[in-house]
Amino acid sequence: MKRVLLLITILSVSVLTSACINNFAVKELNTKAESYLDKGDTETAICRLKSSLDLDDGIYQTHYNLAVAYNNINNYEGVLEESQKVLDINPEFYDAIYMMALAKEALAYKLIENVENPYDLSLEQLSDFNNKASDAIDTYNKYLENKVNATESDKINSKISELNAKIKEYTEVYDNKNNEVQNQIQDELNNQNSDMVQDTENSENGNQEEAQDQNQAQGTEEVNQ
Repeated sequence: MKRVLLLITILSVSVLTSACINNFAVKELNTKAESYLDKGDTETAICRLKSSLDLDDGIYQTHYNLAVAYNNINNYEGVLEESQKVLDINPEFYDAIYMMALAKEALAYKLIENVENPYDLSLEQLSDFNNKASDAIDTYNKYLENKVNATESDKINSKISELNAKIKEYTEVYDNKNNEVQNQIQDELNNQNSDMVQDTENSENGNQEEAQDQNQAQGTEEVNQ
């Protein structure tokens, strides 16, 4: 089941906040990076943003724009890393939380990309998806709690509902597969125990027969004497 992740429109913030950037070179690099992003030249934009961070890595706007650029090329680990740096510098820039939620959701769905039947997944894969999906939900909720009257709230709540439905489905699959595994293990143990009992009985029967043979041999010897 290949799922195309529909992302809410994300805009870089350099234009909105460039007035707060005092370093002219950094400001110029951010402006150029945004221009490249608008043109779809993400790789060049990333190069400009990294150059900007080389000059001053303490500007949260640059880290956020880099997170946006990474999102454009599906580098979700990069999105998480840069978004966290944004929050380390400015904990009240809640759009970074939203970026993290998008990345976590994408990473969760990446685990089940091209999967037609969830029963084809291993228990570990099912558990991993549920954990990542739950993490994405928690991050979306954190964003909504902090971003009062967020314009994206309806779409985000729809994403949360979809994730919860998928978690419920995969939890049921996990439980069914886990029960099958446990039943197989129990059957194997029962078979082993049955074999052990049979071996014990065979051994006891063999000992009894051997004892009888010895007694018969001894009786025959006494008669002959």
